Amino acid sequence: MTPPSLGRRALVALALSLPVAAFAQQPVYPAKPVRLVVPFAAGGPNDVMARVLAKRLTTDTGQPFVVDNRPGAGGIIGTDAVAKAAPDGYTLGFISAPFTMTPALQAKMPYDTLKDLAPVAKVAESPMVMMVPSTSQFTSAGELVAYARSHPGKITYGSGGIGSTPHLSTELLASVTGARFLHVHYKGGGESIKALMGGEVDLLIDSITSTAAAFASGRIKGLGIGQAKRASQLPAVPTFDEAGLEKFKVEHWVGIVATAKTPQPVLDALHAQVEKALRSPEVVQKYEELGAHPVHGTPADCEKFIHEEVAKWQQVVKSAKIQPQ
Repeated sequence: MTPPSLGRRALVALALSLPVAAFAQQPVYPAKPVRLVVPFAAGGPNDVMARVLAKRLTTDTGQPFVVDNRPGAGGIIGTDAVAKAAPDGYTLGFISAPFTMTPALQAKMPYDTLKDLAPVAKVAESPMVMMVPSTSQFTSAGELVAYARSHPGKITYGSGGIGSTPHLSTELLASVTGARFLHVHYKGGGESIKALMGGEVDLLIDSITSTAAAFASGRIKGLGIGQAKRASQLPAVPTFDEAGLEKFKVEHWVGIVATAKTPQPVLDALHAQVEKALRSPEVVQKYEELGAHPVHGTPADCEKFIHEEVAKWQQVVKSAKIQPQ
């Protein structure tokens, strides 16, 4: 048999090398430690969920995912650090509801929420709970809302500050029910929970992840919870739908964003890694212990959700006549 010509050999060698070359051009991510910025103080529910996920991502990828707490200005300081970071996927933001609330509350933002950050994944959800002191006269959400309608401003509610999730969630309740409440804001969510337990305020709407210890104390009771089914942690508390508040849709959530203009292959690799981590039995169990559950979806799903949330909270702030700072 006549051996192949030199030209033919060269063509064969070139053809065989193409898949290898194409594979070699794909970015290896992560190739170094990744910083996960949590724009709130250490120790809170968001921080705990970020650390659970970071630990799993570190195990799966072999590169450290390091949680960096950057609290301040309702999450703006930490998020701004992500918006202004190099667009390479090595500085990420662990966002939550305030990410979509602050555009309506600030007259001027240091970044554009919808343009300067790239949604990667909605990571987890946990239900918001309507709570009153255990000594409260109210035994149902409908009863409390009816009283607040007929006695505007007589029902006080707590929050961790102006523009916090409990603040705007209660204003959302007011807008969909026609009730009127009196806002009492404290220096942080922990103080507002203590105020409710001590009977200083009549009402608090906050996440189940923040209030587990308060429920365990027996000093508060739940009137409604924001999810389709009753929570296993609070089986006696009806859903908002069961309580007659079908139009009241609110939840606590967390997600991950990267800096805008991060290369798409890096975003795709990161999303795949997050999805894998969220299916880990270890992560599922830890989140369930906190009262949360992982969410599975695409970056496009996350982006759509963020746009909808920004629009919703802008309407709530306008309806409540809250002046941007």
